[in-house]
Amino acid sequence: MASVAKAGAEALRNAPFRVGKKQIFLPNHVITFVRPLPKQPPNLATFIVPLEFNKLDLRDYLYHVYNVEVTGVRSFVNQRMHEQRHGEVGNWRRPKSQKMMIAELAKPFVWPKPPAEDAREAFDYAMWKKQNTAQEQDTKFQSIRAQGEVVPPSQFEVTKDRKAIKARQSKFLSGEETWAPGKVNAFLNSKMVPKEEGWSEVEENLPLDESAEAAAEKSSSKSSETRQ
Repeated sequence: MASVAKAGAEALRNAPFRVGKKQIFLPNHVITFVRPLPKQPPNLATFIVPLEFNKLDLRDYLYHVYNVEVTGVRSFVNQRMHEQRHGEVGNWRRPKSQKMMIAELAKPFVWPKPPAEDAREAFDYAMWKKQNTAQEQDTKFQSIRAQGEVVPPSQFEVTKDRKAIKARQSKFLSGEETWAPGKVNAFLNSKMVPKEEGWSEVEENLPLDESAEAAAEKSSSKSSETRQ
């Protein structure tokens, strides 16, 4: 702790500009470093900052936290466009304005190139891609419903869960398997085990839930008494 305080005091003495005296121990603000535009020079860095931030705050923040010297800062506030509260449905509103700052760095910084798709497994890229695709599809269907049109089921993507449910349904209809109400079905207690080519379903003969069986017998007795 003493070494950290000593390093901080030395940084204040060696600062090329007059730094602020306001101390912040538990900051609750969020600063986002934005990837630059294709033709933006490497000595300009763009940040999204809170609305109450000023130019001196960003300059001191970059120097104290990352030891990055800044020769100038430009700020501007983006007025957001009107949008509906839930995608393309709901009341119209204007979102909160967004404040951005462009800092002129003393030393240029070049962003690294994005990794290839096959090298993004450590960042859960496959899961993010599935979620993003599902979100885009849901937004598309919401916009169609907002216009009063009906989305046919043929336009929905057939997921693996729906295929598994359909296969189990065909077994019930053909008589290969039987299903009784109130009992724990093996399909609901099945586990999905990953394979190299995809996912496969493995069933387990789990013990029957006694509480569910008792509830089923109780409900069946009540229904028989009602019929009598």
